[in-house]
Amino acid sequence: MYPILILLSELFIIPNSTNLVSPTNIQEISHYSNYSLSQVNISKGKTKGNLQEMLDALGERETGKKAGDPQQYTFENPQLGFLGKYQFAEVILIRLGYYQASKFYRNGTDKNYWRGTWTNKQGIDSKAKLLNSPKVQEIAIREAFSVYWEDINSSLKKQRKSINDYLGKSIKFRERGKIKTIIVTRSGLLAAAHLRGYDNVVKLLVQGNISHDEFGTSILEYLEKFGGYSVQ
Repeated sequence: MYPILILLSELFIIPNSTNLVSPTNIQEISHYSNYSLSQVNISKGKTKGNLQEMLDALGERETGKKAGDPQQYTFENPQLGFLGKYQFAEVILIRLGYYQASKFYRNGTDKNYWRGTWTNKQGIDSKAKLLNSPKVQEIAIREAFSVYWEDINSSLKKQRKSINDYLGKSIKFRERGKIKTIIVTRSGLLAAAHLRGYDNVVKLLVQGNISHDEFGTSILEYLEKFGGYSVQ
């Protein structure tokens, strides 16, 4: 089990003020050439919703099934074997301590075959048990978000950068010849990391490198679509 930077209890707290920014703040932020979170009062910006609302939207995007549909939890991607409401891959469940395997997707196999061993964490001893355990899937995605946040911050620090160099800023990205302006928020970064991994999030922030998943989904879609939720 890897160390978790954010306490799970903190992920359930919806603060009175937030570091998340709505599109109405773009002009205000652009006035600051040396931007820092303390320079702009963004607590007045409205958020899209709380953590659970963000996760419900994420589950709908991941599975193609409407929010609230219990079949989200039992959904298995027929092409690559991702599991459940949040389409977990072998690698993240290995890191979270639910699963063990020497070979897994992108590390010796061409899909998530789930041929390894389940550790019985949270009572999960099989793929079927995970697919039929909504509560555990909700716990696991929160654990995953904590790990993603730790990894993003750690990687940026190694490059002498800080997450505060980007949070709340309106950044222009060029994708396929078009300019897209996105306000970087914590919820957007977490969703982007879930899609493409923390390393590709850092490459996006530092180098402007835009990546896509196996189905052609852009990291920018998740950064924008799931940005602006209060997840702290």
